[in-house]
Amino acid sequence: MTHQTDTGTRLLRSRRDLIAGAIFLVIAATFAWEATSYDMGRLIRMGPGFIPLALAFMLGALAIGVMLVRSDPDEHEGGRPIPWRGIVLVSFALILFGAYGRMLGLVPVVFLATLVTALASRRNSVLAAFGIAVALSALCYVIFKLGLGVVLPTIGPVFGPFEVI
Repeated sequence: MTHQTDTGTRLLRSRRDLIAGAIFLVIAATFAWEATSYDMGRLIRMGPGFIPLALAFMLGALAIGVMLVRSDPDEHEGGRPIPWRGIVLVSFALILFGAYGRMLGLVPVVFLATLVTALASRRNSVLAAFGIAVALSALCYVIFKLGLGVVLPTIGPVFGPFEVI
């Protein structure tokens, strides 16, 4: 079912978009509800529930957008194959980061997760993936360790008893 607005933007509500948007909306509502159990703080001194609640609202807005607007009506009907390589590798990278962050440390886990994620795209060569991983690891070290003082070890205990500043 298609609807033409005054501005000429096509609004198309396909079943796929409605289901995807509804799933995102449920996830956003769940995160928002859970975030309210934490202290919100104030804007100048945010509590632990502030960012999750803000992200939940952003995800909810995105979900509503997915449910209402789609600019290309032939996008899903092209019969393109599902990009399993990307789905599997990005999911693996997220699990890798969450499961081994404290054990490996910030720099190695960001390097590995970025390398795996960069290899999810067929357009990246192995050399380009290594370059992306090195650059993002260095950037994360500067931002999160030096700038924000994140508690995650720089190099984890799995590499031995030495400490990197």
